[in-house]
Amino acid sequence: MQRRLTPRRSLSFAVASALGLAGVLATAPSASAAPAFAPVPLVALAYTDAHTPTTGYPQPTGDLPLGSSVDAQGATHTSRVYATFDLAGFAAKDPAKRVVTANFFFGESQAASYTRRSVEVWQTAAPDAPVTWRRTPAEQQLLGTVTTTAPGPAGYLHLDLTAAAAKAAASNKQTLSVELRLPAAEESDPTRGRSLSSGSWTGLRMSAAANTRPGTPTDLYTDARPCDTPPYVSSLTPSLTAMLHDADANDRTLTGRFAVWPVGHPEQRTEFSRESMPDGYATSVNVPAGLLTDGGSYGWQVRGDDGTDQSGWSRSCTFRVDATRPTAAPGVTSSNYPADRWTPGGTPAEFTLTPGGVTDVAGYQYSWTQDFPVLGWSQGPNGIPQWTDPYTSPGFVRASRLGGPVQLSLIPPSSGPQRLFVRSLDRAFNSSPATTYQFFVGDTSPVVTGLPASARLGEPFTLHLAPNASVTSVDSYTVQVNYDAPQTVAAAADGTASVTLTPTYQWGTTITVRSHSTNGWVSSTNQLFVNVDTTPTVSSDVYPEDTGTLVNAGGVGVTGVFTFAPKVKNAVSYTYSFDWNGETTVAAGPDGTAQVSWAPDASGQHTLSVYETDASGQTYDSYYYSFDVN
Repeated sequence: MQRRLTPRRSLSFAVASALGLAGVLATAPSASAAPAFAPVPLVALAYTDAHTPTTGYPQPTGDLPLGSSVDAQGATHTSRVYATFDLAGFAAKDPAKRVVTANFFFGESQAASYTRRSVEVWQTAAPDAPVTWRRTPAEQQLLGTVTTTAPGPAGYLHLDLTAAAAKAAASNKQTLSVELRLPAAEESDPTRGRSLSSGSWTGLRMSAAANTRPGTPTDLYTDARPCDTPPYVSSLTPSLTAMLHDADANDRTLTGRFAVWPVGHPEQRTEFSRESMPDGYATSVNVPAGLLTDGGSYGWQVRGDDGTDQSGWSRSCTFRVDATRPTAAPGVTSSNYPADRWTPGGTPAEFTLTPGGVTDVAGYQYSWTQDFPVLGWSQGPNGIPQWTDPYTSPGFVRASRLGGPVQLSLIPPSSGPQRLFVRSLDRAFNSSPATTYQFFVGDTSPVVTGLPASARLGEPFTLHLAPNASVTSVDSYTVQVNYDAPQTVAAAADGTASVTLTPTYQWGTTITVRSHSTNGWVSSTNQLFVNVDTTPTVSSDVYPEDTGTLVNAGGVGVTGVFTFAPKVKNAVSYTYSFDWNGETTVAAGPDGTAQVSWAPDASGQHTLSVYETDASGQTYDSYYYSFDVN
């Protein structure tokens, strides 16, 4: 069928309109990412013709007629355009997801007249049969009228369909069907007819952006302590921690909107924000200075903001501020280790700690050094604070009641002067000045016998262990050799024990021994050292060793035989030198010994130095053998 339409005009206006479309699609940077636009699938497209009222024209590939035109035979054709878009991808089953922006675009390919002209866009029911002039989906509402005065084909016309698209996306069918027609007064006038483009950039199309409302924040902590156990905090700017949640991939960071208020006075609520909080990662913000007062009780909560939607408020957490340190040092006394006096060891020291008149003391911190254990917390998976109650750790003891005393039983770390440092802690873990309690402990180191004057490498020896006279009920000993792992040796009923050790270190062995008693006492250390002799044995048939008494033997030119014997197993050679005149190496025989012959060229004292090498290439200490020649 031949259609009579006005010839195409220049596309320069279409190019300009395209630049305008790019501006519409661009998103401005913000603290949280704006929803991303995406094409909405066009699932059905058709036009109708009143001249052929029972014939439909689905999925056309050419331009789309709109309004009226007259063909070469003089027949009038009046057309409307129908399109259906699928919004299912913009509204998941999650009720928190919604369409936040939807834009409908279409463009003219030509028009009978380029005066002011309009197109009506109607929402219709979803077509349930092929669309013809006589069988069209019912019009439901006029979505808008698009008007242009472009002097040529308006390649990019736009209508905001956000409200309709959001409603359609949330419906069961999740589709939006539209009808394009000319206003009733113009629809039958051929001078107002036109064609719509079917091109990929200028044809009917829709783009939309959806957003999922952020989830309610979880994992709430005040100064790293869980919301479930309202803490006392020592700072006027404590940290508040929360994990924000957002299901949208483009919302990797969100803004946390925090609120703080005095308990009982929600009308004094103050809100502040922390930007760039990662999705799914616990992040902290400090309460701004000036909002809290010492002694006040406060509530707080938070919600997430992705720049488009906000989550619901989290549950409320509470805390109390105590920024005042205990002013007085605690009292420290001992019933069995009086201050500044010597006391035999053997029994644990019993201490009484008192608050020194401070009424809000919750516990005490103690140390045998001036360095007190540090309060702190670690960071777990996804940034979640891992708080450990300090009173479950060594060096802390909780009072049975607020402002109450504590009985403490401790083992002094050693004998001699001892100093115990103690300070009190209030409920916010503010610390008082420290008290130093000094006393003196007698030696309690165990008795060790059987230590050889010199040991051989690889050859075992046995030590006998017995309790110190002031120590009772010894049940075991800890024995450590050099820096090896300590070994525990069980004691007999009388508190004695034996341990066999084998030297493995050629430069000597340090042995440390402590006893352990059933009452918890750990003795002071008995540290011993045994030399390990790795020098070879040297003897001579002619020239005996000068051990301090002059023994003239042999003579100038008289050959003597010198025999080397090992003190270390697996000897393969000996390296020797007479009077420092250069070294010579001689192989060891099967029994590990070797012999060398040497005749002195002068009388007087001479020195032979010699050391052993074993099969692994390890060398050992040198032996210096002095002898006298007639």
